[in-house]
Amino acid sequence: MPAIWWLVIVVAFGVGWVVWRLVLYPGGWAYAFHERYRADREALGDARAAVRELKGTARRELWQAQTAVARAEKAYGSRVSRVEAGLQQLRRPNRGDHVDRLGQIVLHEHAVVVGDDEVPLAGLHVRFDLARSTHVSYVYLTQPDGQRRLERYAGEEFPEDTVRQFSVRLQNAAVTANHLQALRENDIRKLEAELREAREATEPVQTARELLEETRTRHGSAPQLPKARAALDDARDAWQELTGRRPL
Repeated sequence: MPAIWWLVIVVAFGVGWVVWRLVLYPGGWAYAFHERYRADREALGDARAAVRELKGTARRELWQAQTAVARAEKAYGSRVSRVEAGLQQLRRPNRGDHVDRLGQIVLHEHAVVVGDDEVPLAGLHVRFDLARSTHVSYVYLTQPDGQRRLERYAGEEFPEDTVRQFSVRLQNAAVTANHLQALRENDIRKLEAELREAREATEPVQTARELLEETRTRHGSAPQLPKARAALDDARDAWQELTGRRPL
């Protein structure tokens, strides 16, 4: 940057400082800069600083108390949401990865899909049947609520042995799913207890809110700031009496 620009910047800052000082201490050049009025300027400046410091302390403490409330509420909400999400996943597990398929029956890790319908594996009863006269194999799927599904496999396309093996695989998958369901129900009970505990753990939030309210009340009723403002008004009155101009 050329030297002339540095000079322009320095001059601009100097002019700005002079203007701001004339605004702070109105009435003319002498009142703003002359040594004769130093004590008057210091009295006004000290009064302003006292008000500024008290207001800054109040803002800082209120901000800290509000931040503490926000953090406590966020921690509370995160804990509850985490447990709720875990419960939802356990109560409504997805079908899992694709494992095998035969005709319309598609076997997944945790469910069987038949056409457009999804049937959980847990509690599913699988039975194989064969009509030897027609060489047609049948697979019966019975849900825990008693609803049944039947899939028919013609021997020309689906040999008996293939259908039998697939039925056995379905049966084994259902047994595994039953075991996993028992474990899942145990985990659900644990998470339900954890959720109750998480929802009842409101003490940190309540404590933070009470501290915020106490901070607001304390600063709202504290006499220091009104006294400092009154002192500042007196200092402004004295300056106005001295210069004929009332400062900010």
